[in-house]
Amino acid sequence: MKYGKKLLLVLGLSLLMTPAMAGDSSSGCGLGWQVFKKNSLISSALRSTTNAIFLNTVAMTFGTSGCAQHSIVKNDKKSLHFMDANKHQLMTEMAYGQGEYVSGLASLMGCDATVFSEKMKDNYQEVFVREGMQARELVNRVQAQILLNKDLANSCGII
Repeated sequence: MKYGKKLLLVLGLSLLMTPAMAGDSSSGCGLGWQVFKKNSLISSALRSTTNAIFLNTVAMTFGTSGCAQHSIVKNDKKSLHFMDANKHQLMTEMAYGQGEYVSGLASLMGCDATVFSEKMKDNYQEVFVREGMQARELVNRVQAQILLNKDLANSCGII
C-alpha cells in the first residue's frame, strides 16, 4: 500500500508536468515514442520519462531515433560542407584574419565574424597543423578553438 501511494504521486506529478512538455516536440520521438505510441497525456508523460531514463539524447539530437535534427547538428553539417568546398580559401583567409570565406564560416557557426576572424588568425597553427587535413578534422579543430577561447565562445553564443 505504501508503494502504491508513491506510484500514484509520481504519476500525478508526471501528468501535471505534461502540459509544460507539450510545447516540446521531443515527446514525439525517441525510444519513448517507439514504446508508447498512443497520443494521450499518460503516454506523453511515459514517453518523456522513458527518454529521460534511457538517456538516448545522442540519438535524438542526431535524428536517428525519429526526431528532427537539432540545429547544432544542422549547422555542423553546413560548416563541414562549407569547409570541404572552400578549404584552400579558408586556409589563406584565416592566416590573414579576414575575408569573405572566413566571415561565411563564422556565420555558419553562429559567431561574430570580426572576433572569429581575429581568433582564427591568432590560433592558425592550432587549426592547420599539417597539410592535407580533411574537412571534418578542420571543423573539429575550429570548434575546439571556439570552446577553448572565452571571447570566441561568447561571440558564438556558447556561453
